[in-house]
Amino acid sequence: MNVKLKTGITIALGAVFAAAMVGYSFFQPFKPNAVRTAVPQGASFVFKADSLDELLKSPVCGQLDNALGAGNSLKALTENSSWTKLAAASEIAVADIPFRNTGQHKSWAAASWVGWRSPWLRWKLELSQDENLEFIGRHMVWPIWRYHSPEIARGMNLTFALTDNLLLTCLSENPTDILYLIDAYDKRAPSAPFQ
Repeated sequence: MNVKLKTGITIALGAVFAAAMVGYSFFQPFKPNAVRTAVPQGASFVFKADSLDELLKSPVCGQLDNALGAGNSLKALTENSSWTKLAAASEIAVADIPFRNTGQHKSWAAASWVGWRSPWLRWKLELSQDENLEFIGRHMVWPIWRYHSPEIARGMNLTFALTDNLLLTCLSENPTDILYLIDAYDKRAPSAPFQ
């Protein structure tokens, strides 16, 4: 094989790879109700909002504020965050997941459609210098983080994972509850039925 042919093949393969990366990063089509696929079976309550504003105006927001504890407000937390546009730009599903009956508090789960923002959000999380943010590992291929804050109710853990299209969040006494959401999303465990 001559040098010009090898160079041409290398350039063509590089262009295909670059096009695939750009396509994955910017052109993932929105999938309605995809956020519900990450809500595990056993959820006693599921609420889907088309936007963060709709969630903040719903009665569910008051329940989430109580779960956060310490006088926290979901609205105040999202207003002061530079992450909101990446993490909560579209559909959001919120569910009460009572898997751990031995604890004193309910577990809450949320799934937010991030679509093409997913790689950008992952890079932002990986490069974050926030001392409260801790990378705790991967479940299958999906990275998981824990957010430590004295402002969250005592005994509660805020964990989140990032898939190819969804940001999954869990507020619970047991930090491993996030794995239920990942398994439902990956279809290794059943999702809550659509209502």
